[in-house]
Amino acid sequence: MRISRQSFQRRRRKLATSARIFPNDEARSHAARLSFFVCLSATSLFVIALVIVPTLFRPNNNNGSLRVLEALKSKHEGLRSSSSGGGGTKISIQNTIDGKDRKVTGTGPTRANEMPNFKKSSSSSSESKQQIIISKPFKKEERLEPSPNSAMIIFYNLFIPKEPAEAKVAISVLTEQLGQVASSLKEIVKIKTEASTSTSPRQSAIVYYNLIGNDVSFPPKDINALCRKLHPGLECKQIGFYEQASESVTLEDIHNFCRQTDTDEGTRVTYIHSKGSYHQTQVNMNWRREMTNSVLHPDCQYPPDDSCDVCGASFYTRFSTIYPGNMWAARCSYVKKLLSPREGGEYDDKKIESVAKFLKYRLWGQLRSTLLEDRIDYFGLGRYRLEHWIGSHSSIRPCELHRQNVTFELMVTGQVKPTDYEWGMGPRREEVVDEIVDAKNRLEMDEDAQFREYYYLPGNLLKWFTLYGSNGVPSPQSWAWNAFPAGKKWKELVEKHGKNAVEKMVMDSTEDFHSAYSDNYDRRDRFAVKGEDEVFFTDSASTLVVFYHISFPPERQKRQSSLLTFKTQLDLLSMGQYDIISRSYVRRRQVLLYYSIAGGDSKIADFVTKQCEAVKTKNVECRKLAEFESHKVKGETLQQLYNFCLAKPSQRVTYLTNQLPARFGSKWPEILVAQKIRAYTTAVTSNMCLKSRDTCNVCGMEFYPLPYNHFSGNMFSATCDYVKDLLPPEQYEREMNDIASDALVSHLGNIFSTELTPFTPQTLGMDHYSVDHWIGSHPNIQPCDVAPVSRSWFPLSCGGSYVEPDYSRSNVYDFQWSIGPRRGSAPSGQISCIAEGRVAAKDNILFREYSYLAGNLFRWYKLYNNVPPVESWVWKWFPKGESWMHGVKNHGSKVVKELTKPYADEGVPFREV
Repeated sequence: MRISRQSFQRRRRKLATSARIFPNDEARSHAARLSFFVCLSATSLFVIALVIVPTLFRPNNNNGSLRVLEALKSKHEGLRSSSSGGGGTKISIQNTIDGKDRKVTGTGPTRANEMPNFKKSSSSSSESKQQIIISKPFKKEERLEPSPNSAMIIFYNLFIPKEPAEAKVAISVLTEQLGQVASSLKEIVKIKTEASTSTSPRQSAIVYYNLIGNDVSFPPKDINALCRKLHPGLECKQIGFYEQASESVTLEDIHNFCRQTDTDEGTRVTYIHSKGSYHQTQVNMNWRREMTNSVLHPDCQYPPDDSCDVCGASFYTRFSTIYPGNMWAARCSYVKKLLSPREGGEYDDKKIESVAKFLKYRLWGQLRSTLLEDRIDYFGLGRYRLEHWIGSHSSIRPCELHRQNVTFELMVTGQVKPTDYEWGMGPRREEVVDEIVDAKNRLEMDEDAQFREYYYLPGNLLKWFTLYGSNGVPSPQSWAWNAFPAGKKWKELVEKHGKNAVEKMVMDSTEDFHSAYSDNYDRRDRFAVKGEDEVFFTDSASTLVVFYHISFPPERQKRQSSLLTFKTQLDLLSMGQYDIISRSYVRRRQVLLYYSIAGGDSKIADFVTKQCEAVKTKNVECRKLAEFESHKVKGETLQQLYNFCLAKPSQRVTYLTNQLPARFGSKWPEILVAQKIRAYTTAVTSNMCLKSRDTCNVCGMEFYPLPYNHFSGNMFSATCDYVKDLLPPEQYEREMNDIASDALVSHLGNIFSTELTPFTPQTLGMDHYSVDHWIGSHPNIQPCDVAPVSRSWFPLSCGGSYVEPDYSRSNVYDFQWSIGPRRGSAPSGQISCIAEGRVAAKDNILFREYSYLAGNLFRWYKLYNNVPPVESWVWKWFPKGESWMHGVKNHGSKVVKELTKPYADEGVPFREV
């Protein structure tokens, strides 16, 4: 029997899907039938492979595939080693913006499958920092004291590889750059001598350098001798030696030097590095030479306009305020304002925080990034953060040496001539060659889009405010207000709101952006049970404890609907608990109803009180917890439920609300709202959900694991023994906001994929959406549900075999209790079955999918530092559960990093140079 490869893949995906959706005997028999065909097909393919494949790799084979592979390999090697000036290869500032070759940092080339480390791990801050190892005892001087006669003070980040051939290349780079320093020194001394009235103008220079990697091939004494040979006034002094280090060690030395009490604020320092000391390509050589020439030029060392803070070859304002390649000369009065660039320090953390803020605001729909793609080099994360450091303060007054018409391409192709030097204050240029042309054209026609574009003022303001707080607010005279579109509008907002201007704009523009908790509500750590209510909690009592959140939106129609829903739910509670055998409501338990009111007015509050009085004779006792002016307060009732469980851990609690959770971004209103709320209320107060079972600690109408563990309608009945182990709901919201930040930033590095469900405030559980995530957030959850389960006649059709209950029909009350999950992955319409099939077929997505175990384990470790027990449903239901379980055993809290490492990618394309 022969089948096509596509048919084989389709059947394999169907088999994987059915095995998860049909965890019963029917499914296993169906899967067995499919497995017969799959095995037979696999056998056929295997035989074909045995016969054909060996012939493809014979030495004399002229197979076209091999020729293509060899051509691609040759092209790749040629691009790395040949000049990009020929052949018409377009140079892109983004594709070459890594101002240091990967090995220049001393850490060696970063493999594509290494998981980018953007942020300190919650488990160990030291593990997240790039490893910096001092190979030998080296006594660093506490203070750097250059001679007062120094015309230039240069800090040099020097990397020499250990491999002899590579070390030879690095030494040639070192020799060339020190020669450039000596030539510049001669020119500056000549200019100073001619212009000076002093008998002893400055005639020396000092190069402070950190040596990284190898101190044997060209030891410090030889470096010092070379400096003296090149120029008698040139002194080279080693600061430190590191086996492995990033540029941060040298940048930190600059920062410390400028902050020394005896360093004059007008002192200018220069930063250079040995770009290309590992990969000696023509582009790297051209770029390094031009950057070094520029920062050592007399006009950069002694700018004609002394107001200039930082000088370099070319200053850009997109995608950051940046000198591409990261060589510059700067005034110490500016440098000392910056945060320390120390590895894993405050600058790193706040840089990540600023990017995370933007990604969140973009999710809320109020900021955009249309000019450039999402890439970590654009955002200045990972190893790219240090290139963004020197331009990170709003007070920067930049200047540059290149004429305005000198492009980045001319620089890296070696076509910049001395006549192209024309010093001037910046910014004089902004365009980056990789900008999306259509997007820029659209922005020019849309003022509101300009106002919200991250790569214009909003992104810079976010960075400045997050990094430096009120000190990051640009002055009224700043160049930024005129250099960026919508500058006048943003200036007015900043004058009014200061460092909170961007957040204030987002909050005012988005009705949905708010917390679930009140700012002025005094929450008790423990729940206070009134003395007369203790009778409800005796061993002989059988009490249904309900926490009820009643919300009344301001819109008239919605408020009327909320009043009717409230009345319906209260009537259901007074009727008793639904009994599946008799298909009726039976009063078997006393109901103790704790309720909060959010929104509404005094008339509505009085109405609720009267309704509670009316049902008092029907076994319902009401206790008001609080009233809140805003209907947006959604979480305070859950907070009280949590406090109750701390006080009464042996009890069981039920949570109700008269509003269904809104689906973020949905343009269609929820249908059958009243019918669904009635069914959910009946389910969670039914005898089926209230019955004590060892196999279930949370019960609801329908349980779904995707896009996050939740019950339909967010109504449930749970044991206090489970609830007490959850985080307090208000704290949970804060933690979920932090986790959302981490997830969004990690997504930039392709650590997580979102093929099944895109990131939204709801799927990430941000702010008030955390309320919907809370009850299912613990790894020890044992869910069960009672909604009837119907199967399709076509079990392999799109959507699987499960059919969602029809809430317009009475048979929705034909409850069937069972442990979960036992239905579809997610509620109807939320996840595409085509997407699930695509994810199931690719391990590189399957292991990174945030809705699956990668995201769940990520959250469980951060929230509870725990994972589900071995017998949990989690390891059987989620794809690759066994692999993840073994990963947890081997790697613990690092499991997500380790198992996604083979598939993660920073998303920065191969540099076409």
